[in-house]
Amino acid sequence: MSLMVRQDRCIGCGACDFSCHTDALTKMDSFLGIFEIDPYTCDDCMVCVSKCPENAIVADARFPVCNGHGCPLHSDRLAGTECSIWQETCASCGTTLWLEPGADAYVCPTCDSHRKVHCPKTRLLTIIPSPTKAAKH
Repeated sequence: MSLMVRQDRCIGCGACDFSCHTDALTKMDSFLGIFEIDPYTCDDCMVCVSKCPENAIVADARFPVCNGHGCPLHSDRLAGTECSIWQETCASCGTTLWLEPGADAYVCPTCDSHRKVHCPKTRLLTIIPSPTKAAKH
């Protein structure tokens, strides 16, 4: 799922930006102050949604919900496995790294653990590129 900012509703107040603990929000235009959410940094905590006075932050149906419906870590068989939420990615395949129960380091679920599952956002990397982080104003 992830989230997106409806640019036709955003007034650029920055309330969402101040509430985001992952720095997933970036000001796109310094004049208008309209924000954009990086779906590869957003962890779907939804805090910014309630902070927006214009209800401009809505679900982005192109993405699955981190640790929710559509995420393999939501399944019982991967219970206890943690995700780096795109803070660390595999140098070979580009997917986000996972920390398996009892492990000391994050590993690639595909390349290192030889699993047939990985972060479903990986397939979207070529379709929807991660926005370039601009300096926050």
